[in-house]
Amino acid sequence: MNKEVETAVAVGLSGGVDSSVALYLLSKEYDHIVGASHDICTNSLTCNEQTLGRARDLAARFGIPYYRFDLIDEFTESVIADFAGEYRHGRTPNPCIRCNERIRFNRFYQLCHDRLVSEHIISDQARFLFASGHYARIGEYEGYPVIMKGRDLSKDQSYMLYRILPSRLMSIRFPLGEYTKEEIVKIAVREGFPSSSVKESQDICFIPGKYTDKLIEIYGREVVSAEGKIIDEEGRVLGTHRGYMHYTLGQRQGLGLSDGPWYVKRLDADHNSVVVGRKEALLHSRFSLREENWFIPPRCVQNSQQPGSSRSKFDTTHRSSRVCSSLQKRGTRSCSAPRHRSLRGSQLSVTMGSICSAAGSSIPSQSASGSLLSVLS
Repeated sequence: MNKEVETAVAVGLSGGVDSSVALYLLSKEYDHIVGASHDICTNSLTCNEQTLGRARDLAARFGIPYYRFDLIDEFTESVIADFAGEYRHGRTPNPCIRCNERIRFNRFYQLCHDRLVSEHIISDQARFLFASGHYARIGEYEGYPVIMKGRDLSKDQSYMLYRILPSRLMSIRFPLGEYTKEEIVKIAVREGFPSSSVKESQDICFIPGKYTDKLIEIYGREVVSAEGKIIDEEGRVLGTHRGYMHYTLGQRQGLGLSDGPWYVKRLDADHNSVVVGRKEALLHSRFSLREENWFIPPRCVQNSQQPGSSRSKFDTTHRSSRVCSSLQKRGTRSCSAPRHRSLRGSQLSVTMGSICSAAGSSIPSQSASGSLLSVLS
């Protein structure tokens, strides 16, 4: 790339099979590509010399520039601190969603763009594209760019991406979205990528062990492991917990209570108590979304609720799905519908077919504030 080009693609490389094949597929479509990686924590599962060395070697194999950015401070402040704060306030966070919002498709995206401009690979007005190895797709609905589920629903990662700025979607590419995981692995093996035999990790990238070890590192054992009461919804004391941050919403195992099964319904940080209930207590028919993100204006989503239209659905991070009977922006009151399990802080995405139209963190709601979802089974 000796002169500025009209279009260039920056591919996020992790050293794993998915990003390797993403680069391979994009190399068939675009002439001007660079590879880039980021350090987000020291010697973690994903940020170490072995994995990022594979990313560097892959870029060299394709004969493309490779950049590596230090984002440790930004990640600590924007993701790890948020992760710990959510647990401190009695919620169960999803740091991958926060990372995609604040780091990968925000700060990392911008650094890649700025580097290409500073090295005169593209001009500031040129077309810049950013790609990753997520199993999702970018589409369009009534003129609005949207995130869509990947073709391989068993690997779909669209719910992890709902916090991306809608204005940025047309500059993003997900080349794996039209493939199954099995097809991607076959390509990796066929092309002899070093990453094709690397076992994938399902752990949080910055926590090699238990998540509570990280919380203890941040807050201290005396805070994280402060004992308190386990109570039911009427306030009756049923037992003693070993620190409310050791528990997650919806947890059933490890409560040490008789007359079960009991489920963790709420973590009361203010009173250092764990509130439990029966399974039915976790079911709700109405939810309010906080930190909501709309890819399609609410009026378009509401129109899909009219007779003769296909119903919207909401999906949880566990890929369960229910049909919405109503979805309105602020002010919805009445709703009676069969109930669905949702916990405070759960990530919900509102979908129309394979399209993600809106998403946010759910709050089982009895009030009229926020955007409300009513659901049908």
